[in-house]
Amino acid sequence: MVSKKDILILSILQEGARTPVSEIAKKVGLSENGVRYRLEKLEEEGYIKNYVVLLNPKKFGKNTFAIFNLEMEPKKTKEGIQKLRSIEEFTKIYQTTGQYSIKAFGLFDDEEDLTNFINEKLLTELPVRNYSVEIVTRNIKDTIYNV
Repeated sequence: MVSKKDILILSILQEGARTPVSEIAKKVGLSENGVRYRLEKLEEEGYIKNYVVLLNPKKFGKNTFAIFNLEMEPKKTKEGIQKLRSIEEFTKIYQTTGQYSIKAFGLFDDEEDLTNFINEKLLTELPVRNYSVEIVTRNIKDTIYNV
């Protein structure tokens, strides 16, 4: 179980993972060594998975974000999941309940690029029985988990 100080440290890091330990120490009322110790403990216990740089896809020409609902051929689902992992356009893939047992999130240059992907990759390289695609028009909230 994490303490209130640990949660405060984690919330500061979620705002900016490059926040200097000295600044975190001042904000939470601990010594720098105390903060370092707590960070090491949080990492070892798995509360912190990684420190990452979040890239802006639009700066790389990826202006279309699409959500795919995929129904795989039942006998080829395992094979399909393996192939999905190797498709670079997909940034997140989840197995879910319901008719569409796979939700995949992908980034594309534009709608033409998305259409080409569907016709040249999705429908030719994967055992897809049925699918639907939704283009995201506005990002309202995009977090993984906040403390």
